[in-house]
Amino acid sequence: MTSPSISAVETTGPWQGTLSGIGLPDNSDDGAVIIAAEQAAGPTGILVSYADGQFTSRFWSAGPPIPLLIEILSPASVKAIRDQVAQQLQGPGSGLDDIPLRDFVETETSDRFTEAVFGSIAQVTPGEAQGQVSWPGDVVGTVLSNGSAETHLAHLPTADPAPLRQADLRSLVSALQKALANPGLDPLWQQVLAGAQQALQ
Repeated sequence: MTSPSISAVETTGPWQGTLSGIGLPDNSDDGAVIIAAEQAAGPTGILVSYADGQFTSRFWSAGPPIPLLIEILSPASVKAIRDQVAQQLQGPGSGLDDIPLRDFVETETSDRFTEAVFGSIAQVTPGEAQGQVSWPGDVVGTVLSNGSAETHLAHLPTADPAPLRQADLRSLVSALQKALANPGLDPLWQQVLAGAQQALQ
């Protein structure tokens, strides 16, 4: 029997940030933004975390142990969860700490792509483009037209692309709009811009 997708499981809310004491791995909160919500059946629920450029989800339990199943979230799943958290933040106070929830939603624009130099780009599959990006200080990376990217120090291994946070998507959109004003940039970058704009909707 196939296990259900974690991202498809409904929660009863509200979402809570900065979790502890629910059987998480010892390194689960190292630099990660973590939020969780309870399922109707309780005392179990869904935990979502952002770390190292990647959104993942897993089940948690305050009762009997449950199998560890970690799922990398798609941009559509991340957007759906963000929308739930944003709706919660707009409502009456829940009594929970809002700060980690606001960190997860991130409505501001980051500076991740402010100094980016957009280089070569290719059509890797029909409808999907992949371009190379570099920054001062030997930082390089890859940006895809589906709203995902990976960046790393030039002398370290390449990681798998992961969905960009909303703040980083806004930064990418702003940087590409400026870069595309330069007639020397490959117009295929317009496809990456369109993908980033769609991921923000």
